[in-house]
Amino acid sequence: MNREEVVVAIVVADTVRTELNDDYVGLWIVPWRVRRALPSATDGIVRDLSEMILTGLLSVGAVLGDLDGESGLFIPWPASGAIEAAMDAWRALGRDPNIGDVGWLARSW
Repeated sequence: MNREEVVVAIVVADTVRTELNDDYVGLWIVPWRVRRALPSATDGIVRDLSEMILTGLLSVGAVLGDLDGESGLFIPWPASGAIEAAMDAWRALGRDPNIGDVGWLARSW
């Protein structure tokens, strides 16, 4: 990972953390922001940076989960294995997640 990629990961993580102060954030926003900052990044780099960003966010209290379609309530995933589940679901898509794909982030701080 080069310096530019590390800076992008920090900026994206900080941006998402700020957005979590107002609302849930779809996981799709992470690779979307990474691709906007690094347009020439390969799919692998985008996934690696996104996984690093998710790991950082969860380490400071964010949680991954789903939004209930009827109630709109956030349903957290078990913390153990949440990132792996999200990344597995992403890989199964065969593309970057889009709005509503894979999962959501919520703040717990």
